[in-house]
Amino acid sequence: MTISTLRKQRPSQARYDASEREPLKIAIARRYYSLRRGGAERYCVNLSRQLRKLGHQVTFVGEQIDRELRDEIPFLPVRVKSTTSAARNGSFARNCQRAVAGKQFDIVYGLGRSLGVDVFRVTERIQAHWLNVRYGNRFTCFLQHLNPRHRTLIELERTICQSPQTRKIVTISSVDGKLLQHYFGISPEKIRTIYNGVDTELFHPQVQRFSDYIRWEWGIDLHAPVLVFASMDFAGKGLSTVLQAMQASRHGNLHLIVLGKGPERRFARIADSLGLANRVTFAGRQDRVEQFYGAADLLVLPTSYEPFPNVVLEGLACGLPAITTATAGGADVIEEGKTGYVLSHSAAVGELTGGLDRHFSKSAAEREVMAEACRVKSAGMTIENNARQVAELFYEVRRDKLGV
Repeated sequence: MTISTLRKQRPSQARYDASEREPLKIAIARRYYSLRRGGAERYCVNLSRQLRKLGHQVTFVGEQIDRELRDEIPFLPVRVKSTTSAARNGSFARNCQRAVAGKQFDIVYGLGRSLGVDVFRVTERIQAHWLNVRYGNRFTCFLQHLNPRHRTLIELERTICQSPQTRKIVTISSVDGKLLQHYFGISPEKIRTIYNGVDTELFHPQVQRFSDYIRWEWGIDLHAPVLVFASMDFAGKGLSTVLQAMQASRHGNLHLIVLGKGPERRFARIADSLGLANRVTFAGRQDRVEQFYGAADLLVLPTSYEPFPNVVLEGLACGLPAITTATAGGADVIEEGKTGYVLSHSAAVGELTGGLDRHFSKSAAEREVMAEACRVKSAGMTIENNARQVAELFYEVRRDKLGV
């Protein structure tokens, strides 16, 4: 279908299957195109691959690309000043805009703080809100707002979100949609929530076959109820709250597996002081995280603030219920008592204790019903469906740019 044909149609008539439309020329901006780094970088790679499967032309605009991935996608390099954090963030955002200027892209998609984009995805924590969460003391928070790094990030977010060139803002949960309206006065019509997708070829209920092996490997009782906590930010994601709730729970045989790289010694001392030294396993960063989900009975992540922790969705896809907080985007996919439990805030030790007691007082049959509900909830939230929704939004934005 040609652009002229689209112009003759009303917007309602133009909404049909993306496979019937002309392929788009898309630029995706992110600092790194990598499968070795964090979840945001993996998302960038997976989204690019899925969009190409849908027939679109995708170019990566960024600072660096993994050597083994260089042949799979065109690459527009962006120069970055590395003197300070503020310089890195500011120069990347500005130079992204310069890199795409004059190029014939239908859509420029910023998977991070990049200027000159048509669509901006809120991938990191919204800095203006995160400072208020991280530094509760008003004076300390005021001082942090003067920090050049924080000031640069907040101003970048404000500029990108309020720019007329940014036609749509993608959030990955309802939490960030509300925060954008509160901090930057963004109209709800400019915001579109598109939930993350999960790789169902990697995360699925069959991973439960690894349960006995993982427990044997790490010396965990085969019959003990197991919690799993997965994060690179032990403090911000509420590990202390988990430990206190374990100590207070009436189920004295709960065992916790901690995945991720963090201040292990500090939290091992906390566990020891609570009498939990023999019931907490620090397994470090794992490439086979899905096997640990298969060995667990409940995922715990009482995070203080997070746009959408992917681990919650990964756990659900494995049939693993989750406990998280109302201040994190993962709460959007939690149905209380059906797919997990939602706490009011990260430090709600009493609420988490009650959730643990409630969950492990259920019969095996009741917990299996929850596991099935988790699988059903995550069934449609695949990386393929995520890419289709993103592509649909891109067509909508292109129509807006063309005035059709």
